[in-house]
Amino acid sequence: MSPFELNLEKTRTENSLVVVEPAINAFGSMLLISKAEDEPGIHEWVTKTRAEMSVEERLRHKLVTIGFYYSILPQVSGATFEAYLESLEATPPSEFRDRLLKAYEMICITEESKAKMGERVNWEEALSSAENYVAFLQYRFGEELTDVEMETRAYQYVIDPAALKQLVTGHIRWFWKNYLQAEWVRVRLMLEESARAFNKIDTSDMTRVEQLRFVTGKDAQETKWLNTLESSTQVIFVPNAHIGPYIHTTKVRNDIYIYFGAHLPEGSDVQVPELDRAEIVSKLSALADETRLQILQMIAENGRMRSNEVMDAIQLSQPSVSRYLGQLTASGYLQERRVNGAKEYTLNRDRIEKTLKAVSAFLLDR
Repeated sequence: MSPFELNLEKTRTENSLVVVEPAINAFGSMLLISKAEDEPGIHEWVTKTRAEMSVEERLRHKLVTIGFYYSILPQVSGATFEAYLESLEATPPSEFRDRLLKAYEMICITEESKAKMGERVNWEEALSSAENYVAFLQYRFGEELTDVEMETRAYQYVIDPAALKQLVTGHIRWFWKNYLQAEWVRVRLMLEESARAFNKIDTSDMTRVEQLRFVTGKDAQETKWLNTLESSTQVIFVPNAHIGPYIHTTKVRNDIYIYFGAHLPEGSDVQVPELDRAEIVSKLSALADETRLQILQMIAENGRMRSNEVMDAIQLSQPSVSRYLGQLTASGYLQERRVNGAKEYTLNRDRIEKTLKAVSAFLLDR
């Protein structure tokens, strides 16, 4: 491993709640290229970057960032992206595979795999063929979460650690040089302003659940990782320039990093036009769709609706309706709760009023 002490950015002060985290932050933006498809509020840099990449470059990017996620996840807090790259290049080839397989040993998502959690994995059998490797991942993650084509391709690198290292280090350096470096220079000061504004506020008396709501606007019950939030050694919030209204978590050892769309805390006396503009675009993009507006209008008229009622009313498939409802919930325009096992949605009038006020203030009160 390269000596990070020689190349750290002083992004954290003692007890900072919101931290820029250059390497981890940029890594999160890199992931969005693989995972975000037409989600309202995601920054246009993601869409433009994906469009500029060739089909093969996009496939390679997905293979590196998703197929080998646990091999390349930044491990050191405060590192620059350049230091992160140096660390990857100094890592022995076998360690890339060891990190991946160690993570897979600990992940059990399907009920079948949960029942055998803690049992040793027979890696000799799992790695004996591409078919066995994919079958192992399907057993652990489930068929819906396993990309057979990508993981079949990944297998060829898992059994050849030297080729794996060459693939991931070469691609990440290429992506940094061609797409991410200039964008990081553009957004860095804006992210620092967001972190600085949040850290001016004393949150020491807040619980972690309260801190989550204060920073991201999300209630704890909206997340699937409440237990992780409570059990982690540290919770660090990372303002990201591209993730929009969504949140994403990354766990490094026993610390949890929560990416959120960079913005200023409510009531802040700080003015950062770039942050204001980005937040408004993120909020309005969720409304710039006829079907999403129709759903909001129906729920407003009915007071509350369940997902199956929305599906029946607009005659769309369950996956499509779930996606629209998820987008509107992530953007804060709908509030979700479970009633007798079913998801029920109500209009968040406060969020709509605040959005309209934000647009008015941005355009008329300057």
